Amino acid sequence: MTTSIVDPVANAASVTLGLRHEEQAFEVPGRLFEQLPFAVYLCDRDGLVLRYNRRAAELWGRSPKIGDPNERFCGSYRLFRPDGSPLPHDECPMADVLRTGLSVREQEVHIERPDGARGIALVNIDVIKDSDGNIVGAVNCFQDITERKSGEEAAIRLAAIIESSDDAIVSKDLDGTIRSWNGGAQCIFGYLAEEVIGKPITILIPPDLHNEEAAILERLRRGERIGSYETVRRRKDGSPVDISLTVSPLKNAEGRVIGASKIARNITERLYAQRALRESEARLQAAVDLGRLGCYAWNPQSNELQWDDMVRAMWGLPAGAVVDYEVWRSCVHPDDLARVEAAIQRCADPRSDGIYNIEYRVIGNTDGVERWIATRGQTNFENGVPASFFGVAQEITDRKRIEGRLERRVEERTRELQESNQQLRAQVEQRELAEAEAQQLQRLDAIGQMTSGLAHDFNNLLSVVLTNARMLSRNLRDDPGDREGIELILGAAERGANLTSQLLAFSRQQGLEPQVIDLNSTIVKMSSLLNASLRGAIQLRTNLAADLCPAFVDLTQIQSVILNLVLNARDAMRSGGTLTLETFNAITDKELSGPAAPAPGKYVGLTVRDTGMGIPDDVLPRVFEPFFTTKGPGKGSGLGLAQVFGFAKQSGGGIELKTHVGEGTSVTVFLPCAEVVPRVRERESDAEQISTVELKPCILVIDDDRAVLRSTLRVLEALGYAAVPTASGQEALKLIENGLKIELVLADFAMPEMTGVEFANAICASHPNLPVILVTGYGDRETLEEFREAQILRKPYDENGLRKAILTALT
Repeated sequence: MTTSIVDPVANAASVTLGLRHEEQAFEVPGRLFEQLPFAVYLCDRDGLVLRYNRRAAELWGRSPKIGDPNERFCGSYRLFRPDGSPLPHDECPMADVLRTGLSVREQEVHIERPDGARGIALVNIDVIKDSDGNIVGAVNCFQDITERKSGEEAAIRLAAIIESSDDAIVSKDLDGTIRSWNGGAQCIFGYLAEEVIGKPITILIPPDLHNEEAAILERLRRGERIGSYETVRRRKDGSPVDISLTVSPLKNAEGRVIGASKIARNITERLYAQRALRESEARLQAAVDLGRLGCYAWNPQSNELQWDDMVRAMWGLPAGAVVDYEVWRSCVHPDDLARVEAAIQRCADPRSDGIYNIEYRVIGNTDGVERWIATRGQTNFENGVPASFFGVAQEITDRKRIEGRLERRVEERTRELQESNQQLRAQVEQRELAEAEAQQLQRLDAIGQMTSGLAHDFNNLLSVVLTNARMLSRNLRDDPGDREGIELILGAAERGANLTSQLLAFSRQQGLEPQVIDLNSTIVKMSSLLNASLRGAIQLRTNLAADLCPAFVDLTQIQSVILNLVLNARDAMRSGGTLTLETFNAITDKELSGPAAPAPGKYVGLTVRDTGMGIPDDVLPRVFEPFFTTKGPGKGSGLGLAQVFGFAKQSGGGIELKTHVGEGTSVTVFLPCAEVVPRVRERESDAEQISTVELKPCILVIDDDRAVLRSTLRVLEALGYAAVPTASGQEALKLIENGLKIELVLADFAMPEMTGVEFANAICASHPNLPVILVTGYGDRETLEEFREAQILRKPYDENGLRKAILTALT
């Protein structure tokens, strides 16, 4: 096999194809194979699918049957080539690798799922050979790149749109240096891209407008966007070109303005048409509109007015009524009069174009009705003096009412959209927070599973060391040197046992013995120990609630939690400070954020608060991870808060941590109230459970670890029991079926092929009166739920613990 495949995949492939037979060596890699962050599957040399992980099934959208001859080379429903043509399974990359013996790297394959959805996978296939160089199979590690390909195609389309645009699209630095140039810019200004990129933008600006560019750059530095405005630029040949220009700031990932994008549209023809239109309007508009609308004339020199009857009706006057300038002026709405007179002055000014165009309100002279009038006219000048004015008027009251309703509707709709956007942003923030918490919880669970497995293996080793060391200690001659060595071995092994206990506390697999305790009394009894643990510059204070509910927790573990938190707080106050222990009753009626937070309910709260250095933001997400510590080498195991976290969650509570750098940290542990804990099975007292057994029974011992098995036999023999060893549950069942006379079975919990629980279930069905003790270095609490606590013996154990478990099981 090539070295490009990660070890867990290589391990799993070798064992699956029969190249390795070490079942125990494959146990951990097998779990890792299933949890790999990418899809992977294995085929034998005939293309039969032998194994695949969860991510492969998700990408295929189905779970093909292992070894199905109709599912050769790949588990996909259908395959397609990148050009869209169908790809038969016997022509897929896996088939090519098995046929040629050549590995494949980063080849794209299009996958269709049973529901019709399609995706794109990037495959990497390695051939697997036996020790003689013969091909025995292949492994495919592949990943879904559908989203990445979509993003690349979108970027290509965007670049094509920019390049094909008729508008000039140009980007520049804040110093005005041109950085990009599209085809539209080349058409409008005449420069090729290589002629302008790296040049100042001022080569396109007439000299008299250079100040305009300086103003634009200044506004861009402030992050402003320059809306569409009309200006003049210069072509390569020096000729001017009228353009409509829009300039927007370009920002980097941090939001800092680093340049600008400019969109320029050639409006030369439009401006020419506008100028032609204005000239024609001066000659034709009055004549065209006079045939359809109310018309009037005004003599700027004498103020004489001429109205038709339609205009008179707009002013609330009867047909034929006499009108003059004062009659017109008296009907204009007072709020609009100044604006209307200003417009008249502008159109009578020879320096203007003479156009009069305005909308305003009038109040009927006789009926008092308010109306909206739109009026347009043209002043004719002779020798720079306004000689005459002709205009038209139209009542637009209904239009204004509609516009008013539309404006109000737009305002309402805008307000609704703003509210919807605010709600959407809040939902997005909540979803992102929930996703981050879920990822952190998954990470802690994964670490917890790994540490639980490590603790189990470590407990097996400690069982061998402790068991044999104790037996050596008992049989050792009175040699002080040898006895000191044995005591050092025992001490180190017992410290290792404590370490595994902390690991199991984090992974929530340790055995707890909850009881009703008074947390205040516990703290008071520990005060001497706590004070002795603190430096002289640290002051210990307590604030204990007088009406505190009793807690339902393991007494030994809560004492360890209090000591752990006090020592952490002490280490955070290097220059001294105040450490406060506070108890209180707490009711949480809503979900708190974070994987360590308790569920809603009633709790007894314990807060340990210090005035130390606080926890930095980059460290905070990892404080509950085992073995993570900010202390120097040899100054901390990194298991303190991890143990607190595991104990709190296993006990049915949670943790809340608050910190401010430079001000201190408070850790609150929520413990279940004795009033609300579920009813637990009452255990008989040791005196009732254990009776003296005079006859030494025969015990069948099952363990796949030969060292542990041999050590257990030695202890049983030392205790006077007859013991029969066996390495598997199947072998033990055969011995019992063949008539082996035994009174008790001592079985390891974690064994290949048949676990201790499966063995116990089999014995319960066939020999219900034969007691079974399960020995475990860790425990799946849900799996073990059906067994009495007396039937569980936890590693590492001593002779007294083993003797007590045997007597309890036989009682």
